[in-house]
Amino acid sequence: MKSFEAEALINARTSTVWEIITDCGNYTVWDSGITRIDGHLRNGAPIRVRTRTGGNRTFRLRVQQIPGEVMTWTGGLPWGLFKSVCTFTVTPRGGMTNLRVREEFSGPLLGPMWSTVPDLERSFADYVSAVKQRAELLGRHEARIPASPGRPWPRRGDGSGPLRARETSQISQP
Repeated sequence: MKSFEAEALINARTSTVWEIITDCGNYTVWDSGITRIDGHLRNGAPIRVRTRTGGNRTFRLRVQQIPGEVMTWTGGLPWGLFKSVCTFTVTPRGGMTNLRVREEFSGPLLGPMWSTVPDLERSFADYVSAVKQRAELLGRHEARIPASPGRPWPRRGDGSGPLRARETSQISQP
């Protein structure tokens, strides 16, 4: 068995980190290293993934989850001749969240296939760093959201705060 691994301690809620790593619609928005993802990141679902390190290859994977804790993406050749399992583990740690990403390769064809596997150490480090950056940014934003049940946005033109983006275009300049 051969593997690659990276982890980061993130100053954000576990739910925030989980939401980021399971939101396939936004994987290409932030610097995840994934250039395309088709499917849904839910238990038992198939996905197709393209990465920067994989070039034009599309990886067909199967998702398994213990929601809020662990997600795996499993792929490879039939009959277990070559298998890859990428495991994303989210663990609360003292008010913060530990994210660990590990991909293990195994199977009888591991030896000959290993030469086709690029060095993923840097890609994994970049991925967890990007999740950390996104989660901490979102975490700071979540901390600013008022807990009161009142209106989160001011009325148009009342001068009490920023206007929503769609209202900005309606303001006339003097």
